Amino acid sequence: MQFLLKIILFVALLLILFSLLIFFMSIKPMKIITNLEPSDFGLEYEEINFKSTDGIKLSGWLIPNNNTKATIIVMHGYPADKANLLGIAEFLASDFNVFLFDFRSFGKSEGSYTTAGHLERNDLLGAIEYLENEKNITKVGLYGFSLGGAVALMVSHKNVKAIVTDSAYAKLSHMVQHMYGIFFIFKYPLAYLTKLYGLLFLGINIDDASPVGSIKNIKIPILLIHAEKDSQIPVSEAYLLHDANNKTELWIVKGADHGMAHSINPEKYEKRVIGFFKENLR
Repeated sequence: MQFLLKIILFVALLLILFSLLIFFMSIKPMKIITNLEPSDFGLEYEEINFKSTDGIKLSGWLIPNNNTKATIIVMHGYPADKANLLGIAEFLASDFNVFLFDFRSFGKSEGSYTTAGHLERNDLLGAIEYLENEKNITKVGLYGFSLGGAVALMVSHKNVKAIVTDSAYAKLSHMVQHMYGIFFIFKYPLAYLTKLYGLLFLGINIDDASPVGSIKNIKIPILLIHAEKDSQIPVSEAYLLHDANNKTELWIVKGADHGMAHSINPEKYEKRVIGFFKENLR
């Protein structure tokens, strides 16, 4: 009996130490700086510094379009930076102003840790308020990839008129379980410990990062794009989001893995995204 108890305690200690390591690696991942600027794509741009609504200094680029005031805010995934989506910004810039920024603790933005969506809502709100107060821009569309898509669905603001997401998650808690999926039955205690660490160390509840809870109350047009064979954010997350608000448009890109939806058929992807924004940002 004592031997069995020792085994149980040993396994419990391993789970705690392992989950602690993964938790801190997840909230402080290696910083990625993509060595690209809009000028590399032939785009004029303005370097922007602004603050999230909770005071974090963030780095952004505004790519102007003199033919319109309509502006698309483009938001990157985890762990990446704003330059990672310059390919998306390039085709959007032909018809709109484009504003890209680094979420807290990513790219050139300040911030000591990421919350994978929970506090990043304040970053997006800061971007929307900056555009209104400093650039007099009040007609905004949101384009978010992965983490950025989840954030887009969790923010409500009068200036936002349409949303496009690519590979957004439905619940952050699902992503934690998916991350630990290879550990079979141990994924449940590992996920529980991760939730506990969020409360203890960051004062946040990962259950509150829930796009599926927010989307049901969104009245503006939404286009949900997801890769059929997404290995990082399962396509089931897109179906959950669509089921929560069946007025959304859902486009599952056949044969694509995470981050490949655009590259599978760039012309079709660009035509659909631009068409959606043109229709809803008039």
